[in-house]
Amino acid sequence: MPTNNIVRQGTRAVAVTPSDSTDITGADFNNPAALYVGTGGDIEVITLGGSTVTLKSVPTGTFVPMQVTRVKASATTATDIIAIF
Repeated sequence: MPTNNIVRQGTRAVAVTPSDSTDITGADFNNPAALYVGTGGDIEVITLGGSTVTLKSVPTGTFVPMQVTRVKASATTATDIIAIF
């Protein structure tokens, strides 16, 4: 079993305004965000690796364990999304 695992917990958080053209405030290659979904629905994100993916039917109260830089507005129906760094 590896002994060099680092557990990264959030130290900052911001409310997310989905946008097709603007990254999450504070998110970059060195500081990707994980997401908390306050009110469920679909979420379209751009991952740290540059992939665009739509997560379908994300339940209310879910933590999304994916490193993202943007939540796109066009296909996002979930609300009350928080970015955790």
